[in-house]
Amino acid sequence: MVKKTSAAIMILAILLTLTTVVSAIPEGTVGKYTPAIDADKDPAYDLSFSFNIFDQENANKGEGWWSTYEDMATVVDATVWFLWDDAFLYAFVDVLLPEVLDRGKDFILEEGNPWEANSAELWVLWTDLDDDTERVKTSIEPLYSRTWGDGPYFDDIEPATKKAAKLTSTGYAAEFAIAIPPAYLKDGGKVKFTLQINHFDGNGTIPVGQQIQASGDQGVDNASVLTFGAQITIAEPEPEPEPEPEPPADVPAAVETPPPTEAPPPVVVAPPQTGDCSVVLILGLLALAGAGVLTYGKKKI
Repeated sequence: MVKKTSAAIMILAILLTLTTVVSAIPEGTVGKYTPAIDADKDPAYDLSFSFNIFDQENANKGEGWWSTYEDMATVVDATVWFLWDDAFLYAFVDVLLPEVLDRGKDFILEEGNPWEANSAELWVLWTDLDDDTERVKTSIEPLYSRTWGDGPYFDDIEPATKKAAKLTSTGYAAEFAIAIPPAYLKDGGKVKFTLQINHFDGNGTIPVGQQIQASGDQGVDNASVLTFGAQITIAEPEPEPEPEPEPPADVPAAVETPPPTEAPPPVVVAPPQTGDCSVVLILGLLALAGAGVLTYGKKKI
């Protein structure tokens, strides 16, 4: 009986171990595709890996992990999608925020690290995945498209990195093309990544999400692992059918114009016989009279 009980306890312990070894850190394979960097979500992102900001380790929905004032409650939410190619790691971030408040144009454009404005921060590590000192932070805010960042490799990658952000009907969107060195952009390559959204609520700023750095519960062990995978193929859209030709408009039948009628020839009226005709008649009469005189003379002689 004792042996059976011991065996049952061992089996239960093994089952509990198997059920509890589940990582809460999002990890996935990123599809290969080149999107346009315009803060519009390319359809290819939906065919690749993504995660919500509160899927990250130690990120609690409705709460930030720090605050510039006492309150750490937040209404912000966000999801990030990934792609890659031979030149960039791409990330599209959709931030849900009822109102995107302006921290101030002068602050945003002149401050060296204006993270206290509403902004999206990506933290990436691609060299030694266990060394959080080699991470890079790259950021953008949506009102003035101010970009900034820091880290040991930031100055090397920033000139080629592309970023775009704009307001949306539900908050704002941000898109990044991070110029990771080509040696790390290859099939099966891996990077570590975390997403942080900074929420300026009018009273102060609350950072939400994660960072790749050793501060409290944040750290490289809590970062998501992205693995570069196969090419994504987007089917070409079906061509639009050509419109049916419109029926010809009703055209009234042509009216034939009759050929012009020829004018009848003019009627020639013989002029009255005068002039030369009268002379001829008179001469004829005189000739007859002369003949008569001659005849009378001959008889008398």
